[in-house]
Amino acid sequence: MSLPLNIDLQQILLHMLNFVILVGGLYFILYSPVKKFMDQRAARYAEMDKAAADKLSEAEKLAASHQAQLDKLDEELRERRAESQKIAQAAAQQQLDRAQEQADQIIAAARKSAQSIREKAVTDSRKELKELAMAAAEKLALSSSRDAFDEFLNLAEEGKQHEQHE
Repeated sequence: MSLPLNIDLQQILLHMLNFVILVGGLYFILYSPVKKFMDQRAARYAEMDKAAADKLSEAEKLAASHQAQLDKLDEELRERRAESQKIAQAAAQQQLDRAQEQADQIIAAARKSAQSIREKAVTDSRKELKELAMAAAEKLALSSSRDAFDEFLNLAEEGKQHEQHE
């Protein structure tokens, strides 16, 4: 069977059959195992990617948890510092209050002591004035008026000097 231009239909069909057998053989021998290998490889890489994403997510959660714990510890530390400062301020205030009370007591005792010393000095000076006046009156009665007056002035001056020395 020959066609014009020397084209043999039988030869063309045989070449086509050979080509189909070749393509089919190559498909089953090469393409199918390579495709299967590539699919397995893609699946393995997808699993590895998913596992890495899961580990990354877990690590981020763990890091967030640790950060939350650190924040909580920082907050507790701030609270304890604030409490310590309050306690220290309270203790300092108590010491200041005690010191103020002691100072007030010392001042009150000093005032009381000064008052008693002043009262004693006033009492003593009155007593001395009375004694001087009595002595002057006695001398005045016994001696002349002029001598008595001079004597009174001398005694008063001695009394002043005596008070200044005390």
